[in-house]
Amino acid sequence: MNETTETDVVAPETEAPAGAPQEPGTGDTAGFADAVTGKIDAVFGTVLGLIENHPWEKWLAVANRFIDKFLPVLVAVAGVLAFVTGLVTAIRYDARFSDVISNFGILFGALFTVHLAPKALALPRSVLGNREPDAMRPELLHILKVLLGLGGLVVAIGLVLKFNQDELEAGLVVAIVAAILIIAFSHPAIVGVKEGYPGNVVEETIGILLFPVKLVISLLTVLVGIAVVVLLVKGVVQLFDSGFQGVATLSLAALAPLVIPLAAYVIYLCAVFAVDFYRAIVSMPRKLDALHETVESK
Repeated sequence: MNETTETDVVAPETEAPAGAPQEPGTGDTAGFADAVTGKIDAVFGTVLGLIENHPWEKWLAVANRFIDKFLPVLVAVAGVLAFVTGLVTAIRYDARFSDVISNFGILFGALFTVHLAPKALALPRSVLGNREPDAMRPELLHILKVLLGLGGLVVAIGLVLKFNQDELEAGLVVAIVAAILIIAFSHPAIVGVKEGYPGNVVEETIGILLFPVKLVISLLTVLVGIAVVVLLVKGVVQLFDSGFQGVATLSLAALAPLVIPLAAYVIYLCAVFAVDFYRAIVSMPRKLDALHETVESK
């Protein structure tokens, strides 16, 4: 005859009644919170996707090749117009002989720019491409994309809705900058940055500080191309109002593709040199400690 002891008795599992209240933070409450959060994230993702879900790296490369090919033509047109208009204006107003001759300087400057502009534009891009990409935390990239990108678009909409000409122009500029920032933070490879976790605080700070400089360098060809087109159109319009103003604007259009990239190249080199010099100073104590430990171990 088998005897049943206390240890052999297993208490049956009890289930909570169907209508019993659940613990806070579980069940329907947690599901509702997740649903709300998911909806909000989906809205942000949809709005950001309108801008970021495109092959911007490919489009930027195509734009750079297009501008490199046709920019010398625009420079030549601006240089010839500036030279002819300046020469005619100087003779018309009986300017000094030195002022007449100075117009040849504009022509020769335009010729130099036609030859050197593609190489000058490629110079900062090559330096940026040869540098090891800096790592930036994906969480930080997303935060900056939302705050500076979407936040900038919200500010731009507010400026445009004021229906004031000055604020309308400011709103358009803010909107363009905000869209560029969304693209840059969504495709960090464009600016020589990769998603990742920096090795230390110094590396992370350097990556953040260099990001705006790299952004300008990566978009420099497009920015110079747009600037030349705007200056060329403005200079042609000014020719019908003031010959001297038109000559000055066209001269700027003819020389900008050479001067701006070289200036950006020098500024970028100085910035990188300062950053690398600071990195070397900060890392020196750690290297000395490692060397000391190596000597003691021997």
